[in-house]
Amino acid sequence: MEFKESDLPGIGKKFSIITSAGEKLTVIVHVTGKREIFVFEPDDYDEPSCDIVLTEEEANQLGSVLMGAYYRPEQEKEKEVLIENLAIEWVKVPPDSPLAGKTIREADIRRRSGVTVIAIIRENETIVNPRPDEVINPGDTVVIVGTREQVENFLKEFGIDG
Repeated sequence: MEFKESDLPGIGKKFSIITSAGEKLTVIVHVTGKREIFVFEPDDYDEPSCDIVLTEEEANQLGSVLMGAYYRPEQEKEKEVLIENLAIEWVKVPPDSPLAGKTIREADIRRRSGVTVIAIIRENETIVNPRPDEVINPGDTVVIVGTREQVENFLKEFGIDG
């Protein structure tokens, strides 16, 4: 899977996903709250084959359905029990954070908080499973995983408002 995020000045944000099957989906979130979803054929990423416009409320409802808030297959319920305390958070690194300008290793994130950094989102780039020598820049978004308590420890330890 490939995920890209980009700013659309005066419009909002654009999120593009290319699935492991090669299908492309683009979502534009307008500053007004409107969402546009574009679906592309695997062999043609230039022109969408389908587009849908949703209000903010409709998009939230669809998101809830996709996240399993309304229906979970039995196997999903079993997984839920296994990972009940799992938390994944996207945390924007402020310029004054002790993380800014340090590598994952230098910041000693795992020992100090218990979380694991599973990705770093930097402008239009996503670094999945970053190496310990990857530098965390101010403005990066770090994607962390741990228990809820570990995530809270991370936010407190590195002076980030949750």
